[in-house]
Amino acid sequence: MNVDVMFVTTCAACKHQRKKCEPNCQLAPYFPCTKDEDFLNVYRLFGVNNTIKHLNSVADDEKAKLVESLILEAKIRKENPVHGCLAVERKLRGEIEALEKELELVKNNISFCKKTSMLQMQKQQLEEELDRSSLALDSPFDAHSMTRF
Repeated sequence: MNVDVMFVTTCAACKHQRKKCEPNCQLAPYFPCTKDEDFLNVYRLFGVNNTIKHLNSVADDEKAKLVESLILEAKIRKENPVHGCLAVERKLRGEIEALEKELELVKNNISFCKKTSMLQMQKQQLEEELDRSSLALDSPFDAHSMTRF
């Protein structure tokens, strides 16, 4: 008996439901057998029927992004069951505000350094002008004072 045996792996959704994964399984492209944990998180939060309804509600080219969003939201909800995505948003908003304050301080520091540098350059120019003018003044007096003595 020469029969080619083809091993078909079931997707994570069918594996969880303990059923045979059909070739037209809607979840198989998005939840292969290697994504068991991702599917379980999505399943616990949304359920299989709602996940399929979500997939049917979007265009084919957007389905992968939808599943990616569902996986991310389910993972975040698992990590923070009380606040979920809101906790992440609050954390990121706090980080953004802290970084904006730091950026403002850096800008102020740069402005201060530029002003200090400009004032030092002006001081140096004034000192050079003062040295030149004092040399010009010193020369005639030295010649005159030498003739007096």
